[in-house]
Amino acid sequence: MLDPWTPLDVREMRSSWEVAPQTAAKDMCTVKAFFEFCLANEWIPRNPARLVKNQRTRDSADRRNEQKLPFSDEELKRMYEACDTKYGKQEIKWSREIHHRRIEGHYARYNSKWTGQDLADFISVSLYTGLRISDVATFQVDRMKSSGEILLRTTKAGTHVFTCVPAWLQERIRARATEYGPYIFGEHTTKDTNVVTDVWRRKLIKLWSLCGPWKEKPTPHRFRHTFARILLQRPGVTVRDVAELLGNSEQMVRRHYAAWIPERQARLTKVLQEAFDDKPRPRIVAIDGGR
Repeated sequence: MLDPWTPLDVREMRSSWEVAPQTAAKDMCTVKAFFEFCLANEWIPRNPARLVKNQRTRDSADRRNEQKLPFSDEELKRMYEACDTKYGKQEIKWSREIHHRRIEGHYARYNSKWTGQDLADFISVSLYTGLRISDVATFQVDRMKSSGEILLRTTKAGTHVFTCVPAWLQERIRARATEYGPYIFGEHTTKDTNVVTDVWRRKLIKLWSLCGPWKEKPTPHRFRHTFARILLQRPGVTVRDVAELLGNSEQMVRRHYAAWIPERQARLTKVLQEAFDDKPRPRIVAIDGGR
């Protein structure tokens, strides 16, 4: 029954789940939404799951503070080559209205077969904008101005970000809009962001299996890290510039991308050189042979 449920009961139910903390947090979203529905219908006086916070472990804290690993230029090249030569060579399109034959002017939806070129475009938009996979999968062509400038409100954080893409990518985005409609990567009937992003996660995982092996597990969010890495390696680009483009704080950029910040490396090198410059040194003796 619904009435006896308390926050303690919700916590005990969660503790019985034999899943990872991250999976438990996602499942708890479903539980909270269910009780919120019951509350809206006045079946219960309060939502017992609303007071239950997600579990935090040492591993999750380490993941939040760890250095983010971007893709290398060589890895990006391998992905683009796999899109051209391996992924989805047979293009199959169909609609629910007329099977195996595309309707004139009908937008491609989630049930369409995407090709390697589609996936290459998805990677390019992810890489050159630094947007999260949710914002790329639901990207609308009207978010891009004629000059190539892009201004949108991010799905996850709700922050406004500004970026700009090169001319060749502008042409690809407009060409996709002509082919598929305002949503350049397909229009979806569902509003669930997780469902929309999972479509492209599976395609990326398939692509990565075709162009492996990988030293570190590839994930869609690593395109965002690569965007930050490329910018930070450019002379004259500040941490503040990158933070504004990512929609993050300067502190977060410094914590996650410290290894790619040139001024930080130069400052630490200078500190070490000056600290040990006047310290005692051993007498250098030539090494004779040895084993």
